[in-house]
Amino acid sequence: MSEENAKTAAVTLIEVSVSDDKKQGFIKLGKQEEGSTVFTKEELLAALKAEKIESGIIDSAIEKLAQRPIFNIRIKVAEVTDPIDGKDGVVKLLVKKEAEYKPEYSEDETVDYKNLDYFQMVKKGQVLCEITKETVGIDGKDLYGQVIPAHKGRKPQVPAGKNTSLIEDESKLIADCDGIIKFVNTIGIEEMMHIRKNIDFSTGNINFPGDVTIDGDVSSGFSVKAGGNLIIKGVVEDAKIEAAGNVVIAKGIYGGSMGEVIVGKDLRCNYIENAILHVDGDITVDYIIDGKITCNGNIYLSGSKELIVGGEIQVLGELVARTIGNEREYPTIIRILGEKTIDQDEIDRLRIKEKETRQQLEAVNEKETQINGLLLSQEKKDMLSRNHNSPAMEQIGNLKKQIDRQALLFKKEIAEIEKAISYVEKKASISYYGAVSAKRKLYRGTRIYFGDMLFQFEFDSLEHCKIYWDNDDIVNGMM
Repeated sequence: MSEENAKTAAVTLIEVSVSDDKKQGFIKLGKQEEGSTVFTKEELLAALKAEKIESGIIDSAIEKLAQRPIFNIRIKVAEVTDPIDGKDGVVKLLVKKEAEYKPEYSEDETVDYKNLDYFQMVKKGQVLCEITKETVGIDGKDLYGQVIPAHKGRKPQVPAGKNTSLIEDESKLIADCDGIIKFVNTIGIEEMMHIRKNIDFSTGNINFPGDVTIDGDVSSGFSVKAGGNLIIKGVVEDAKIEAAGNVVIAKGIYGGSMGEVIVGKDLRCNYIENAILHVDGDITVDYIIDGKITCNGNIYLSGSKELIVGGEIQVLGELVARTIGNEREYPTIIRILGEKTIDQDEIDRLRIKEKETRQQLEAVNEKETQINGLLLSQEKKDMLSRNHNSPAMEQIGNLKKQIDRQALLFKKEIAEIEKAISYVEKKASISYYGAVSAKRKLYRGTRIYFGDMLFQFEFDSLEHCKIYWDNDDIVNGMM
């Protein structure tokens, strides 16, 4: 056999195939019946090229197969270059979301009132988060040289908010000013008024739309109003305090004769004495003496005393203390506020029906106005023609009577609907979800009301008790 014929025969003995997923290429060598069968690297590559396989060829596999042929077995000689997908961008937060931020507790699980890190305060230029950008990835190639595109990573959701900026090629988010972090979905910095002394004649009253920090006391007769959070590192004495957000007072509140505290969210302080307070959120305090307090959240006594004596407290949620009242039976009043339960769906249905009926009455009233105009016009015509009982006049009169009857029916229906709404509202029940818990003692001088119902007990004191409402009655349970 000539050399040329031998080459032709060798090529015909090279079978090229690909896997079902088109990701791998194979060569299967056949063997001549007579003599030795030899394949060169070029012949193997030519066979692959004939099948248009030109990418991902494994040179080492081709060379080994040329040097030492393996017959009648599929040998992998090519493999696609898979794309490498890009990585998603990542945001590493260096601050906490508001829902994650809690006051610090000491080892005995009581609140540390001197620790004022209740709010996250930042300085101008402080890094709020570090950002790793997404990568584009590396494209791959199939066996036929076609590009397999890589997926680009997703962009990071940078939580840039008010008074923040991106720096260093947008790899860091920093604070543009001193302030307090507001972080829900985005990080924003609320500018803060910082007063580094007492509120007194040197400063006058304070009224600021944002957050306020006061390093000293709020003196008697002065007032502080904040549109955001309020931090007072001293004491509030016979002063007026109002804040839309949270309030932290490192020492405490002494009300005096003119003092009043209004808090839109939570209040945390060391003590409350002889003070009037209205708090829409929770109160956390060590002790309360002679306080007149309304709280729409919970009241937690936490500290070395955990004591309530005297005054009158109205609370919607739970009140938890170690000791309530004292051995001298000093009058202490606690009122658990109730929540009215009403069939609102029925009220809404009746309101819609009332609205529709009023609209129908208005339409009838408009028709009545038109009929009255026709009556006047017809009366003038009849007077000129001296016809006092014209058919037109009679027809208009009958139409007016019909419209008057419709208006009367609609008015009666509206009155019935209003009566039904009043009935549903009167049927509303009041539920009391709050409770009073004494971890140590509840003394006899303490009066606890659920609405008009007074909790009564015969002993000098109760220990480890929880007073709550269940099945329209007051229950004395154990903690």
